[in-house]
Amino acid sequence: MLRLRAAAWEDGYGVVEDGGALFLVRPPYRKANKVAISESDLEAAVSKHGFTATDQTFASWAALIEHLRRRFLDERKGQVPDSDRIKKLVERAPTDVVASYLDRIEVELLPRRQWRAANGVLAHLLRNPAVRQDTNLLDRVSALLERTELGGDVDAPPLAEDFPLVEELYGRVALELGDRIRREGQVLPMGSAA
Repeated sequence: MLRLRAAAWEDGYGVVEDGGALFLVRPPYRKANKVAISESDLEAAVSKHGFTATDQTFASWAALIEHLRRRFLDERKGQVPDSDRIKKLVERAPTDVVASYLDRIEVELLPRRQWRAANGVLAHLLRNPAVRQDTNLLDRVSALLERTELGGDVDAPPLAEDFPLVEELYGRVALELGDRIRREGQVLPMGSAA
């Protein structure tokens, strides 16, 4: 029998007693996120860190995790997450969620040229253990970071398609210079070739 001794509902954390031992569990609920703690750690969690003392029993880990997950979602309903919370979610997301983040970056952010937003998510994904352990995800994050640092897809259509009057007003050289700056990632053209 598992006993939930304390919880921080809004963060999804729980202190669980299993066979006389205490464990802190947190989202995403995996074995790696189950840490042995002491009775004094439990006391500190309640007295200093905002955990709520509780005394609930569960027949299985699955039932306990489902209860924590449900309460976590109930607490979060209607709340707009702050940037720190979003960063934590990105840095702790499991592999399948990371893959969906990367899909959304490619489909939503990059076509809209939201380089800064994409770069911010990707930078936090590099701190995610799931990304560091999966070479395919790491390669994908790295490739997307390179694209955001260059100002987007290096195979993007020429600037003439987005700015048809530039050539008419300033000449072809202005468009060629703009395309070169975008490809090379330079903010200001430098050197004798400019």
